[in-house]
Amino acid sequence: MSQRDDVIQQMDKHLEVCKTCPKKLDKRWAHPSYNRLQSICKNECPTGKELQKIADDLDQIVKDKRKKKGMIA
Repeated sequence: MSQRDDVIQQMDKHLEVCKTCPKKLDKRWAHPSYNRLQSICKNECPTGKELQKIADDLDQIVKDKRKKKGMIA
């Protein structure tokens, strides 16, 4: 299995936690016109912080792959 697949599996595990997040299920917090939920996910929630790190890793893997192939990242 490739490094990318491993990272995506990690991300899926964390997203399972997000599906049961009480703030996400609360309509006032999750309403699209507010970015409070997004701010909490990125700054306060440990799962959200971990997801951000994983997303950054995935981004780097994709950039590295493109460089190898000679594409512009």
